[in-house]
Amino acid sequence: MATWHRLHPLSPLVRTGRHFVGLGILVLLLIFANHGGNNGDFITDFVVIGIVAIAGVISWLVTRWQVSDGVLRIETGLIRRDSRRFPLWQVQAIDVVQTGLARVLGLAELRLRMAGGDASGGRLACLRLAQAEQLRERLLAMAHAPGLAPAGVPGGASPGSAGPPGSADVAAPGPERLLFRVRSQRLAGAIILSRTGAYAALVIAAVGLIAGLSGQPGAAAYLLPIVIAMVLGVWRQFNGEFATSVAIAPDGLRLRSGLVQTATETIRPGRVQAVRLVEPLLWRAFGWCRLEVDVAGSRQRRENRSEGQRLRALIPVGSRADAEHMLAELVTSAPRPSLRAPAAARWKAPLTYHFLGWNGDNRYVVASRGRICRKTTWVPLEKVQSVRWVQGPVQRRLELASIRLDVAGRRVTASIQDRAAAEAQQILSRLPDQARAARELNRA
Repeated sequence: MATWHRLHPLSPLVRTGRHFVGLGILVLLLIFANHGGNNGDFITDFVVIGIVAIAGVISWLVTRWQVSDGVLRIETGLIRRDSRRFPLWQVQAIDVVQTGLARVLGLAELRLRMAGGDASGGRLACLRLAQAEQLRERLLAMAHAPGLAPAGVPGGASPGSAGPPGSADVAAPGPERLLFRVRSQRLAGAIILSRTGAYAALVIAAVGLIAGLSGQPGAAAYLLPIVIAMVLGVWRQFNGEFATSVAIAPDGLRLRSGLVQTATETIRPGRVQAVRLVEPLLWRAFGWCRLEVDVAGSRQRRENRSEGQRLRALIPVGSRADAEHMLAELVTSAPRPSLRAPAAARWKAPLTYHFLGWNGDNRYVVASRGRICRKTTWVPLEKVQSVRWVQGPVQRRLELASIRLDVAGRRVTASIQDRAAAEAQQILSRLPDQARAARELNRA
């Protein structure tokens, strides 16, 4: 019988570290505010800190985990017992995350991203870093093992997300092959020239202008929370994408990133639902672009809504040659969006008409759009979940229509925009059969 394991004894300290920092700052403020005052306030503050610490220790005592029969089991709860099961054949990706305090203590958190359901409970926080790395490799190897998935699901792949031929084999240990590493100076410049950086610059300039015209620095104090939010947004993006590196490992794509909080993610073969190339207007002047992938799985509990909707940036910022090299690894013989929109589309989208295009073969569909921020999306046909016909009132007047392809990731929708109605009808009738054939070929 499989053995039950506990998390590291210092896990409560890491999990409540942010709360302790906030409480510590509050206590210091109260000490200075009540200097020479009532000592009873200090006792109350320390009692609150003690309660938080005791709650963390109790949570650690009642939490245990086990790997058995191809399932990760996590049990927790003192009064209300919570037992969760995570079938390894449904695993989309496994992350190893280290906060700043966890790095100091040599600990790490393991996060599972599952196909379909809520992944908020797929977390082991925290384990020793070496133990977390070993457990990740073990779980991925078990997820690849033949016969793990239920009958009717091929080779350890989740329904509708079958991996490529050979993906059911157990990954053997071997060296990694580096594909890309981001340049720190280029990343900083790209963030400054991004929409986030532009918003932050506008707010800071507005604060400076108000303070300068009024002659009173405190006149713009009401904008201070907005300034702090903007600066934190810039910092969060820089911290999350700093030192991003992508390598090919035996168990899939290995993605590492982070400055203070580091993360290591392994994306199993065949789990990429879509690939997107993003080329903002200001970046194009420097020949920069961004390459993102969408992996099926729910938003993690500690991700906010915007982070949950953001794609995985394999290349946060890089040259077009970097993107082409990475794209060749992700999409075999990637088609180009060479089929342009009909002339009638210029009346609906006069500014973006020249940038609308699509193409496809028996494995992929590609669509492009956007003038200020050009986006090109590749979708594997075997990942397509639904094909939709979209026609607004202006399109009906111009005899145009759009076709949208949805994938399991739910963050990317490849949109073949503003095609002639007859062409759109042909695409709509042809793509479902092509997607079915691609899935059958993939299983074969």
